[in-house]
Amino acid sequence: MSKIYDKYLELKNEDSTKLYLFRSGKFYIFLGDDVDFINEYVVLKKVKFSNETYKCGFPDAVLDQYLKVFKNHNLDVVVVENYDLKKDNNNLYDFIKSIDINNITPIDALNKLSIIKEMVSNGKEY
Repeated sequence: MSKIYDKYLELKNEDSTKLYLFRSGKFYIFLGDDVDFINEYVVLKKVKFSNETYKCGFPDAVLDQYLKVFKNHNLDVVVVENYDLKKDNNNLYDFIKSIDINNITPIDALNKLSIIKEMVSNGKEY
């Protein structure tokens, strides 16, 4: 299974009432049962994600617009930006080293800074 789908299952196990919207490259995607549920409110193209599940989503540039729609429908959508931090980065140095500053959007840069701040604040290495 993919890391995103593993995280989706973990989060759904913790709280199945929420809808989980994952950052995946330059897109935000819903997985599993959330795909069919969200499509009752917003029509998004449903495609196969893996052997286990489907996905649907939209480009990151329109996130704010979709969040307004979800809020207007009183949907409890949780945006999961950094689901793979602990799995893919052993420590702060490796995390920073993995950032490609020549190919990063301003939003991605802010998200990465937020992660670094959290790592430093917690005094932990991942």
